[in-house]
Amino acid sequence: MLTKKGLCLATVLLAVVLLCIGCNRRNKYGKYTEKQMQQIGLAQKYDLPAPSGNSMVLGIHSETISSDEILDISQKTLQPAAGQMNKDTFSAQARPFVRDIVRGKVTDILLYQQARKTAPDTIDDMLDKAVDGEITRFVASYGNNYALAESKIKEMGMDWRSFKEYQKKMIMTQSYISSTIKEEKRFSHQQLRDFYDQNKDEVFCRKGEVGFSLIAIWPEELTAEQVTEDETLQSAAERIADELVKELESGSDFEELAKHYHGDLAAVGGKVLPMEPGTNAMPEPYNSLETHAIQMQPDQIKGPIEIDGHLFILKLDTLVVADCKSFEEVQQLIKQQLLFQYNQQQYKELVNKLVMNTDLAEMERFTEFCVNQAYKRWGQS
Repeated sequence: MLTKKGLCLATVLLAVVLLCIGCNRRNKYGKYTEKQMQQIGLAQKYDLPAPSGNSMVLGIHSETISSDEILDISQKTLQPAAGQMNKDTFSAQARPFVRDIVRGKVTDILLYQQARKTAPDTIDDMLDKAVDGEITRFVASYGNNYALAESKIKEMGMDWRSFKEYQKKMIMTQSYISSTIKEEKRFSHQQLRDFYDQNKDEVFCRKGEVGFSLIAIWPEELTAEQVTEDETLQSAAERIADELVKELESGSDFEELAKHYHGDLAAVGGKVLPMEPGTNAMPEPYNSLETHAIQMQPDQIKGPIEIDGHLFILKLDTLVVADCKSFEEVQQLIKQQLLFQYNQQQYKELVNKLVMNTDLAEMERFTEFCVNQAYKRWGQS
């Protein structure tokens, strides 16, 4: 198995498939076939409020973004912060967040405008068919209850007409990105190997883990009732340990028995938190007990084990053996990840080129207005 990061890596790669999917030959729909465009998922849309008297509008060629729209998107994040900070602190922390939102909205508009410029005259007919299919699937996802589906559309701030138009924009934009970004790039064996070596421990390896429970019997802590006349404290402890092992093998509850004996973990039923074997993360006697635990099977009972005159009975709770995927096992995954990174860089360059042709100073002034308006609405009075 891969680590959590490794699993996230595999999940991210799904985006590569969506981004790079397409035909090798050129067609009037760009790199998306009609069938692929019909399979593109539903897009999300923020509920856009009507501009108020205190609203500023940023023009991006023929389209606009209002400050009310930006504030509505950022309210869940900015409102709590504004209520707890003074204006200077809030502005310093909110400004990068708002700037990213503004840039994202500007990017969406610019990409769509470029998509319209490069689209064939017949694109609208094909888009109508693709979006109709999405609407059919959307209604079906609510048990073909048209009224319920419509209520969900309204929660997004849309009606059926605006929902359909928004889907068209999203499909066209995704098609344009796919047709602009190169699908293929070759990576040398050394590049793949370097990636593996640099990320092996964190991405392609699973750390070992051992967790066990113990019953600790300290001879010096035994009560007079626990020691017979002909026993020493040590022999009494050994007798008690043997009796406990027999009880456990007969089905007695380990955790309940552990609570009646000595040791730092008695109160929690003797459970030791899982640790990575061989790291010496715990003090003695736990490190010594770990060497016994890693040789056991889950739920196995072992004991008594004597360490420095104290007696212990172990139960193995969990054991995960350390494991690493070989380079050969993950070579194809690495190729996909490097291609994803390459495509991400291409996308970044495409967006930067479009944004650089806008009025950056006006974008910054708009961002600052939004930050100030946010504090006016939600800041400390």
